[in-house]
Amino acid sequence: MVLLSAVSLIAAASGQVQATLQRADTIRTAVGQEMADVLVEASGAAIAFMPSEFLEDAVLTGDLEAALQYPTDELAVVKLTGEQIEKALERAISLHPSPNPAFLYLSGMTVTFDESAPVGSRVTAVTISDAALSDTAVYRVAMPNRMARGGLGYFTVWEKTAIEQVMEGVTLESLMQGKTSEPAEKRWREVGGA
Repeated sequence: MVLLSAVSLIAAASGQVQATLQRADTIRTAVGQEMADVLVEASGAAIAFMPSEFLEDAVLTGDLEAALQYPTDELAVVKLTGEQIEKALERAISLHPSPNPAFLYLSGMTVTFDESAPVGSRVTAVTISDAALSDTAVYRVAMPNRMARGGLGYFTVWEKTAIEQVMEGVTLESLMQGKTSEPAEKRWREVGGA
């Protein structure tokens, strides 16, 4: 009887931990995506990347400013081909489902991926403004300046010369000030997943 009670308590605790982790992931996704939306709005770019590394580890609320890891980093716009964007997305999803500081929260696009595919060929579809990503088209992509300069290993995807503009004095903190996020549909969609 005591063993059964202990097993029940462990199962209940495990369920609570799982629910807490799922809630934290939902909040983090909403915050990251909203930050990316703010970058698009501020820059006029078609799409934006917000790397996971730029969010505080303990994102507990939807307060965008409080969630910033590097508040003084400036906003940049980089010109990338569709091929480079796909390579960046492959890098972002390369460690999934494990945490990855190079994971990207997105704005202006949705990505379908297959976790069971080999690393480097997990992205199965990319849609930007309801159109398929074109390998040869050039897109303006907003992102934090550290990432634009190749941080988090993105130097393997593009060079610093791809930077079109750094908005000097326009910090992430100034952009996120007073803004909050709401739960939103995930922009990364797993084949056969939720």
